[in-house]
Amino acid sequence: MKGQKILKVTSILMIIGGIIAAIAGVIAILGVSALAALSGSAEGTGLLYASSIIVTVASIIQFIAGIKGLGACKEPGKAASCIKWGIIIAVLSIVSMIIGLIGGGEFSITSLVLNLLLPVLYVYGALQMKGSVSA
Repeated sequence: MKGQKILKVTSILMIIGGIIAAIAGVIAILGVSALAALSGSAEGTGLLYASSIIVTVASIIQFIAGIKGLGACKEPGKAASCIKWGIIIAVLSIVSMIIGLIGGGEFSITSLVLNLLLPVLYVYGALQMKGSVSA
């Protein structure tokens, strides 16, 4: 079926990436807490907490999208919901970059492209599968 391989590979990568990012997000939250405890003040940690929480939530969403994508490979009628999940992940990637810029980071077109590559391929595979089911 058209798009099935792309959706399957990107779904597996999303599951792996989601698990790794969830662990990193939890470690980041704990690190910010430790930083606040060691400094004796939570002042200035708001943006760090926000970005750590967004990373954790986004990774959970990415993991769910990966599971949904694998399900859509077996049952192509579910491909339409994968499109929504992929768009949500792309938006969260952009939000994450914006928070990084607000926090003092620099804009990098390479980073933007790499952050959006997997969600775009995921949506492309889902669109291909949806189109082959409709046809």
